Amino acid sequence: MSEGRIPKPQLRDLHITKAGKSLGIGVVVAVGCGITYKLCISNPHNRKVEEFYKTYDPMKSLKIMNDAGLMESTSK
Repeated sequence: MSEGRIPKPQLRDLHITKAGKSLGIGVVVAVGCGITYKLCISNPHNRKVEEFYKTYDPMKSLKIMNDAGLMESTSK
């Protein structure tokens, strides 16, 4: 006969139980988002920047800007 009984609801410390569960879920979601951001966005961006600066020639870039007239002063 005890199998057909409905379990009693939790009447004490319900807010503590809910807060603890919500906090745990929030921490897991935050850590998951941080790891996903690091792996999917930050690491590929850092690799692209590193590859750019391996082949970057600042003197060539300066020459292009000088030839285009971008490095002239405004007062003559």
